[in-house]
Amino acid sequence: MTMQEFMILLKGRKELDYSPEELQKRLQEYREWVNRLGAKYVSGQRLDRSGAYLKSKDQVVTDGPFLEAKEIIAGYIMINATDLSEAIEITKTLPLLAHFEAMVRPLITTDKNEQ
Repeated sequence: MTMQEFMILLKGRKELDYSPEELQKRLQEYREWVNRLGAKYVSGQRLDRSGAYLKSKDQVVTDGPFLEAKEIIAGYIMINATDLSEAIEITKTLPLLAHFEAMVRPLITTDKNEQ
């Protein structure tokens, strides 16, 4: 079976408890999930809460409602799956769904000869 890479984008749902204890608990649950996925897990990273939103090359916003916890993209996870249906099923098992919404998107791979 051919595998394809998918990106899971994690979007904030509400303000999270960022106490060291809660962060450690979420990290442990995530590590256990990654271990269960095995080779289907590619990578993942939490993103810093700071950033900027570019509406155009002339309009850069560094604060505002889109950077509130409920709007911010908190991180991403890369997985391998045979198709979108399998990627969705894998994402449904992600323990972080208790705290975040998730968007699952396939990556488009391009052959270097096509560029």
